[in-house]
Amino acid sequence: VPFTYMLISGSFFAILFNFNIPPLKKYKWFISIPLSIPLALFSNLFFPLVAVASPPWVFIELLLFSPIGAVYSGFTYEHSVLHMGDYRARLRRFLQQTDKAKKEGDLIPEEKGGFVYFTYRLLGKRVASFLPFFKGLKQVLLLAGMKVGYKAYVSLMAFAGLLGFVVSFFVWLVLLSPAVGLGSSIGLGFAGDNIIFTFIAALFMSIVTGLAVLGMFYAIPFFKLGSRRTRLDQYLPFTSSYMTVLASAGVTPERILRSTAEKDPRFMLSDEIANVVGRVDLLGFDIIHALNAEVERSPSTNYQDLLRGFAGVIRTGGDMKKFFQGITDHLFQKRHLSVQSFLDTLGILAETYVLMLIAFPLMLVVMLSIMASIGGSLGGIDVFSFMYLLAFILIPICGVMFLFILDTMQPKG
Repeated sequence: VPFTYMLISGSFFAILFNFNIPPLKKYKWFISIPLSIPLALFSNLFFPLVAVASPPWVFIELLLFSPIGAVYSGFTYEHSVLHMGDYRARLRRFLQQTDKAKKEGDLIPEEKGGFVYFTYRLLGKRVASFLPFFKGLKQVLLLAGMKVGYKAYVSLMAFAGLLGFVVSFFVWLVLLSPAVGLGSSIGLGFAGDNIIFTFIAALFMSIVTGLAVLGMFYAIPFFKLGSRRTRLDQYLPFTSSYMTVLASAGVTPERILRSTAEKDPRFMLSDEIANVVGRVDLLGFDIIHALNAEVERSPSTNYQDLLRGFAGVIRTGGDMKKFFQGITDHLFQKRHLSVQSFLDTLGILAETYVLMLIAFPLMLVVMLSIMASIGGSLGGIDVFSFMYLLAFILIPICGVMFLFILDTMQPKG
């Protein structure tokens, strides 16, 4: 009922605003909000819905929802009716520019035409005021190697958060409704008492969901930064070893970089070295400035040391062979220490695996068998059902967890 009369008041003022009366346009909030309450009450008293009474709480809800209808109608009038001409002109210009670009071949580059830049074109100007809150993300995107602009990614975050809020609102509205009754199981039992409480609870949960989606997109660059740092440290010794061979053969610095960039990225950092070569070929950098620019976007201190040292040797005319031999020996010594540390940890993991997934399940099965012979249950669960749960669900899950931990700790390369 309150939603119905909210729509009644909103529709009335939307029609009234459409006449484009100057005084009403100037003082629309002072006119629409006070008049919305008596309009909704009048509609409820003289044109009630079928088989619906009018208890006092209905009038209270009308007092709350009718101004919302008036505000909604004013917002729609201001952002749709008044600016319709502006939207039409912008759409016409956009279509003209698209046709011109197709005829002249000046299309948006493929990497600039993805979904991220679509959200930037949609929300770029609107999120400009929120950019200072995410200023730390600019450097993280650079270090993570994500080929996306700072403003474009913030626009993607805002779009994902808004989309999560809107979609989850309707989902929570259904789940928290009295027909489903999920609210009582998550501590929101009051949501099923009244449509107003359901609406408020769904709004609260959708805000939480939208913020969670926003936080997830905010955390993605940090995960990619850590992944890129790990990859650089893992494959850097082999890349440096290959460059040492080339330097020992008397190959020039530029040729060393180009030859390394052509190798398989599964075995060395050829894709990272290709960025240096790209700055030389496409942006006109010299090798020293290209190496220094790559240092600024590297999250690995070892990779930074190699690039800085390489640029320093080129600048001073030092012995490139000795430089690469020294840094390669240093990197392999560090790798040897990391492998030795992994072997020590692997011994602890092996003992833990034997204890938790071999010895303990055997002891538990024996104990459960004895309990089953004398009767009893575990927390209301039959003993045999618990044994099936242990054998076919818990032990495999723990085994997969051990494999995942082992894979993340194992030195790659």
